[in-house]
Amino acid sequence: MKKYRVKLKFKGPVHFGYKEKMDNLTEYVVHSDTIFSGIMCCYSLLYGEDKTDKLVENFASGVCLFENSSAFVYVGEDYLLPRPINLDLYDLVGDYKKAKKVKYVSESILDDKCRSGVCKGQFLLKEDYGGDVVKISERPRVVLDRVSNSSNIYYISSCVFDENAGLWFYLKVDPSIEREILAAIRLLGDEGLGGERTYGFGCFKPNFIEVKDDEKDSNEYLLLSLYSPSQDDDLKGSLLGYDFIERGGYVYSIYGSDIKKRRVRMLAEGSVFRKKLRGTVVDVTPEGFDGHRVLRYGVAFLKPL
Repeated sequence: MKKYRVKLKFKGPVHFGYKEKMDNLTEYVVHSDTIFSGIMCCYSLLYGEDKTDKLVENFASGVCLFENSSAFVYVGEDYLLPRPINLDLYDLVGDYKKAKKVKYVSESILDDKCRSGVCKGQFLLKEDYGGDVVKISERPRVVLDRVSNSSNIYYISSCVFDENAGLWFYLKVDPSIEREILAAIRLLGDEGLGGERTYGFGCFKPNFIEVKDDEKDSNEYLLLSLYSPSQDDDLKGSLLGYDFIERGGYVYSIYGSDIKKRRVRMLAEGSVFRKKLRGTVVDVTPEGFDGHRVLRYGVAFLKPL
């Protein structure tokens, strides 16, 4: 499989909500299952229902023709990764409180290519770029009652990335489907990623950078995606550090967009394993929904440490 680093240069603000009916909360990263769903939706728009169903069945049977990580922040050529849960940064940062706040670490630091770092809030960068990497702001909106015409104000949170910043993710793709998946990602850039797309949020221009696939053996593997164990994965003695996340949300489909998916618990990015684990996609099709199968992407994307 070919491996790409996909850089997303956003054309405006983004909104990545993580709590239902809490529009004033937003993240500045995108989880792997959201990216997978976006690619599949755009693949369906480009190539039709029949080809999409075949691709879905491949994933459901354990044949993954493409794999993706979650999307994290980049600044220039500095690519951030989730902080390994079992990593103590005190010696590198020199301040306990600052080290505790760090959630994302430069890939160069984790690869031991850079032996010093600059702490900037939740980011540990390889050097100081100046300015804010990402700004979170609130925008007021007004909704009118259909009966009384009374108005109510509410707020939408959005992220705006610095001129030299954005998001990036890893993509592995089989050559037989490479052209189609890259086309789907380009269309996703026009459709938008995340919420508030009606207002133009989340549109981006992708840049595909081919990289060498590092398959070296290691005693520690960093999880760069959400992960749901498969029946063949042996977790006993495999976890060095881990955290959980609960995923829900609504089905986004031409057959309905107000139907809730089944909720699942998954291991979160930043978890560390002793060995390679595979993961699987989870069927979260809501009861009574027969438009198509709904899958939650939980294949592990691992980086040897």
